[in-house]
Amino acid sequence: MTKKRNILFLSGWYPNRVLPTLGNFVQKHAEAVALHSNVAALHVCADASCKEPFEVTENTVNNVFTVNVYYRKVSHGIPLVSQLQKVMRNLKAWSLGMQRLNKKFTHTDLVHHNILYPSGLIALNLKRKKHIPYIVTEHSTAYLPSKKISIGFTESILSKMIARNASFITPVSGDLKKAMLDHGFAGNYEVVYNVVNTKMFSPSGNKTGNDKIKFLHISTLDDPHKNISGMLRAVAALSKKRADFQCSFIGDGDTAPHIETAKQLGIYNSFALFEGMKTTEEIAALMKNSDAFLLFSNYENLPVVIIEALASGLPVLSSDVGGIHEHITQERGILVEAKNEKAFEEAMNTMISSIRAQRYNAAALAAYAEENFSYEKVSAKFHHLYQQVLKDNV
Repeated sequence: MTKKRNILFLSGWYPNRVLPTLGNFVQKHAEAVALHSNVAALHVCADASCKEPFEVTENTVNNVFTVNVYYRKVSHGIPLVSQLQKVMRNLKAWSLGMQRLNKKFTHTDLVHHNILYPSGLIALNLKRKKHIPYIVTEHSTAYLPSKKISIGFTESILSKMIARNASFITPVSGDLKKAMLDHGFAGNYEVVYNVVNTKMFSPSGNKTGNDKIKFLHISTLDDPHKNISGMLRAVAALSKKRADFQCSFIGDGDTAPHIETAKQLGIYNSFALFEGMKTTEEIAALMKNSDAFLLFSNYENLPVVIIEALASGLPVLSSDVGGIHEHITQERGILVEAKNEKAFEEAMNTMISSIRAQRYNAAALAAYAEENFSYEKVSAKFHHLYQQVLKDNV
């Protein structure tokens, strides 16, 4: 039997007690890798509730040994001093986390780092001091042209250094790969998609039998990003033409402004329903009981909710942003121009008719998700890359 390798996941984003859903897609990658390797994950973050300068927690979640290090937030009257203290506490937190991990792993074969900057400096330091190779997986929308961000000189130099020293850079979409190359992040690229639990997210052969077509939207409900208000206006416009549909908006963001908009449009609790944060299991159940998934974002990468929808056999209506077009074809849904509310309304109308005519094949949608986004497929992809890296570093 081949001995399992020890893989250390480092990430600037990871679920924690301050932000329980932060970087849950990173956690899912770690769980996928745990199918073939020993995996530990380390994340640090500031926490205003810390009673001590540093607090370390550890637990094992789905075969991933997870260490979270929390440090007390810094608040000094002099901004420069405050920033320096923050940097020092952050570095100390990473050091404490590594000490805890070293008790679990006598050695680390490879570092799988997530989110290029700034925590990629930790992976770079481990490579230089301990000769541990690393790969970088990037999920962030920050590099997309639609964000129009300007990376500072220092960040740009350090980010390029982190990228250049990575054995592989694995963005989760081809669109993100192009955006990173456009920023000058040269490296050895391999696209590896986000992952979905295809055993949990799967088609339901038994809908509720409700006469109305059920659309579902799940997100942070952040309007500048997800354009909830644009969706609500499109729903209101369509509601004047037909009444055989409803849209559920689910999220961990503030629902109050969207509820107010829906009330003003006269669609609250009739065509537009709102609920707060759900567990993964609850989201899977909601998808099983829905007919289609909606997304009208102003910018995106490749949201996990889209691949969860496909795995659940749901066609997707989305704005054509980021890497979504790489997967949503005519057989799997409809894409429209971002911010084009009239086009979104018309596409909803078309999708209702298509669903009633049974033009979408739930089994085919789920099979596509299984082939591209399942734990087994993503795990195999990373395993292959690890083999290449470690072979090159023998």
